[in-house]
Amino acid sequence: MYERIININEEEVLREADEIIAGELDELNRRSRYCYTSTEIGRAYGMSGSDLNSFLMDRKIIYKTAGCYHIASKYRDLQLTAYRYTMRYNHHGRRMLKASLVWTEEGRQFILNILRG
Repeated sequence: MYERIININEEEVLREADEIIAGELDELNRRSRYCYTSTEIGRAYGMSGSDLNSFLMDRKIIYKTAGCYHIASKYRDLQLTAYRYTMRYNHHGRRMLKASLVWTEEGRQFILNILRG
């Protein structure tokens, strides 16, 4: 019976922690809510997200550091991108925040204009 009480308390704690984390992620992702991934944009032109990212890297519009894409400083103030965050756990069980570059509507139009030439 004592074990059941502990398990219920652990479940309640985990449920509360999940709610707190979900709220934090929702707040972090507020700006990226209506943004597009590279895959979504590339699909319109028969490209994969990786192909589109390579295309943009070749033109020095984005660059990759430590596994994450970033927009070049030349374009940073144009409101073309945002970051979408996800929560993951590493092999040690530590919570990790992963940021993924996404494109605003202005960014999507910017890319489409480049692709159209």
